[in-house]
Amino acid sequence: WRATSVPSSTLCMPPRKRAAAADTATQEENKRYRSAIDEMAEELVCPITQELPVDPVTAEDGRVYERSAIEAHIRGRSAEALKSPITNGPMGARLLPAVQVRNNIERMVKSGAIGGDKAAAWQKRIEDEKKVAETRRKAEGGDPAAMKDLGDWYRNGEKGLAVDKKQAFEWFERAAELDEPGALMECGGALLGGEGLARDLSRGLLLIGAACALGSEHACYVSGWGQRQGAWGLKKDDKQTARWFRKMQGCSITDSTQACRDDAAKWLREHPSA
Repeated sequence: WRATSVPSSTLCMPPRKRAAAADTATQEENKRYRSAIDEMAEELVCPITQELPVDPVTAEDGRVYERSAIEAHIRGRSAEALKSPITNGPMGARLLPAVQVRNNIERMVKSGAIGGDKAAAWQKRIEDEKKVAETRRKAEGGDPAAMKDLGDWYRNGEKGLAVDKKQAFEWFERAAELDEPGALMECGGALLGGEGLARDLSRGLLLIGAACALGSEHACYVSGWGQRQGAWGLKKDDKQTARWFRKMQGCSITDSTQACRDDAAKWLREHPSA
């Protein structure tokens, strides 16, 4: 056992030196293990996003990508023009779910084998994915607040969702039909600005007016702003501007921004007789 398991040079050492040599050997082994884990983790990182993929797929170039990232790369390119983001060689458009990769990433993150910013970002995206799924379930079940949340996330590109003005408006519209004040405001604003759909000033103003009646602070600000600027076919009117800006202070739904509140307050100070 002594001859085959422990180098003779180590056996000749005093006890303390033998312990130090063993510790050094253990540290070196741990470094090699950590290096191997880090190299494996780098192989799992999507080459496009430089993050661990939440929905990994294998492309025809043999590399693993985040589905949304490689789909965006493929979208809009003809079969002849499609090339691998890594090799720049010709590549087909077929993508295969990389279920085992997802499972490996999850195990490595949960065990602490993968740590740091990449692991934290991956965990955050998983949490976002669960939050979106739960919110979508509530929205499909008729919850107007959940519909409004989905609309906000699609409009702003939050919770891992890509910016999609059309889907945002669809969710806002569904919530507005149930008299959700913030959704009425967002629908009205989208119609006034033509965000993701054709402009419709009459309907937009009507929806914003409904949001004002239900206590939306931001709808009151937008109404006052429109009267101040003479926008959307409205006549410039200081009295109406003051009326709407003052109404902001008593709104039950504080959905405006501090910048808008400050702007309204400044205008009222500058127009005390309005």
